[in-house]
Amino acid sequence: VGFTKLSAENEPAALSLLEKQRELLKPIVEEHGGSWLKEIGDGLLLLFDTTKDAVYCAIEIQNIVKEVEYLNLRIGIHQGEVQFQGNDVVGDDVNIAARIEPFAAEGGIAISDRVNASLARDPDFETKFLGKPKLKGVGQDVKVYCITSHGLPETDMSKVSAKVDSEGFQWNVKNTIGIAASMIGLFMLINFMFLRIGFADEEEVPSIAILPFENKGPTEDDFYAYGISSDLITDVTSAGLIRVASLKDIEKLEYQDMETGALAK
Repeated sequence: VGFTKLSAENEPAALSLLEKQRELLKPIVEEHGGSWLKEIGDGLLLLFDTTKDAVYCAIEIQNIVKEVEYLNLRIGIHQGEVQFQGNDVVGDDVNIAARIEPFAAEGGIAISDRVNASLARDPDFETKFLGKPKLKGVGQDVKVYCITSHGLPETDMSKVSAKVDSEGFQWNVKNTIGIAASMIGLFMLINFMFLRIGFADEEEVPSIAILPFENKGPTEDDFYAYGISSDLITDVTSAGLIRVASLKDIEKLEYQDMETGALAK
């Protein structure tokens, strides 16, 4: 939630968070035998040989990112047949993995009925049925569950952007991955994880204001003070994960008589 907005308002912060995601997740994915197929904006498409590899990788990822401020992930896992076309992977099952992901709570894991059937034989796992969504552009009926064991949060359906009726969920979104018109290559049984980053609500993001430096020397040196202030604001903004008031916004305020907290807002 909020990645597009963050990218528009603070692109360095967004890029910094994506890079942190790569640094954290790639070693975990490799440890569980996964393949890093592609990055799709703020999402990832991963490939595994078995259901258990995908699920245990997802659980470890969610446990790790709990310690990372502002980095919240939702994970969707689906098992099915797909095709490789060049360096890309296509098919209904890829699309299903992406569409299941929004049914996970932040920090949680949503799974399809095929994955749930595999986990049902393992007493260590507990799952909850969420419903049978109608996935636009997908020619399969899919039941969606969430994993409730291993300390994972249960999905609150009131927070899912889906409409529930007597026939199940109605969900209309654009295809987040895209299906190629020409599909060729080898069919494979695989498991997909589609991860998406969420961010804290805007009001929870720390904000600061860096006040202009006051020149105590000759007037002709004022531009030095202005330049130092401007450079400092740029450097702090580039570090990411914090909102910094622009120098132009600060100059509009009579900040000499303002409380620091009020100025930051």
